[in-house]
Amino acid sequence: MFHLRLISAIGLITLLMFVVWLDYWYPLFGVAGLWMWPLGLYAALATASEFTKLALHGGHTLSRPAILVAVGAVYLVASVPLFWGFSGSAYPADCPVGIAGWPGIAVPVALFGLSAFHMVHYSKDGKTLERISIGGLVVLYAGGCCSFWVVLRMQPASQWALLTLVGIIAVTKLADIGAYVTGKLMGRTKLCPQISPGKTWEGFVGGFLFAGLGSWGYFVYFVPWMQPTEWGDLGQWGPILLAILLTVTGLVGDLTESVIKRDVGSKDSGHLLPGMGGIWDVTDSLLPTAVIGFLGVVAGLVPQAA
Repeated sequence: MFHLRLISAIGLITLLMFVVWLDYWYPLFGVAGLWMWPLGLYAALATASEFTKLALHGGHTLSRPAILVAVGAVYLVASVPLFWGFSGSAYPADCPVGIAGWPGIAVPVALFGLSAFHMVHYSKDGKTLERISIGGLVVLYAGGCCSFWVVLRMQPASQWALLTLVGIIAVTKLADIGAYVTGKLMGRTKLCPQISPGKTWEGFVGGFLFAGLGSWGYFVYFVPWMQPTEWGDLGQWGPILLAILLTVTGLVGDLTESVIKRDVGSKDSGHLLPGMGGIWDVTDSLLPTAVIGFLGVVAGLVPQAA
């Protein structure tokens, strides 16, 4: 099982790094972020698909096609700044919506559309509230959070934004790896045995140490080496604070998936990745950290483009 997990992880990392390399040096049609855009869309839809399958497996009632359409629509609307690149000009800095405002528009509109769908297809089975509630959660969770990957990528200074996005993903996954390794080697004190028996406080500390060292090395040395940058008020302590935030947020995302899987009696969210489970088993920690990572960037916890 470990070997399958390792092979799947290496395959995913190789694919991501290849796409990042293309996006950094050879933007498709001259549009920054276009190489990575399909990966985000696939992650959003695949996560939503596995989430809804688990809910159905647990006996819940929902409208799966409508939810997937709503999630895809949120991601598409959030990508307006990216598609603006086809015009040949930069996204207007004085736009009232800005870049981060598009997910804020897309999510409420999608929720309204989903509610309207259930009005049209109303059934007197007493399950409408359940359909709307689960659908709304999936739209917000998968569509809304994934949209912030686009927001991060479309920050001014294209190559710096890409490096920052990759760093947030890498630090989040380093926390996962650190927690897994440390927990296996010295885990004794259970963190939340009723939800995830394998997680320990020792693993949590190990995850932070991995994430902290990785974040410090990446943002203090690698990013400034690749791009001219300027430090904010917190200086080199910023990446450490970011690592703490990403470690805690990633853990919450992981436990969110775990509690849902346990509630419906499923071990994995899917079987697409041998040894790792499904796509949601990979994106569980990355979904909420996309939002927190963006807030960390805005707060100046990482070096800013000069």
